[in-house]
Amino acid sequence: MDLTQITVTIAGAALIALNLWFFFGKKEAGHAVAKEKGGIYACPMHPWITSNDPTADCSICGMKLVKSDEVRK
Repeated sequence: MDLTQITVTIAGAALIALNLWFFFGKKEAGHAVAKEKGGIYACPMHPWITSNDPTADCSICGMKLVKSDEVRK
């Protein structure tokens, strides 16, 4: 392996790690704050779309968000 291949491999691994942290690493803090303030609302069709606002709509399909407890049932 030459230096270019090693550099590209390390940069690719760092990019993957950064993406995993960004999408999955910081969700717990937001959910804990939302549960203290009254709940999390999620889309029934896209449960990863969440909000603290009970009047919010899904950004994908436009459906009204419902309490996250109702989505899990």
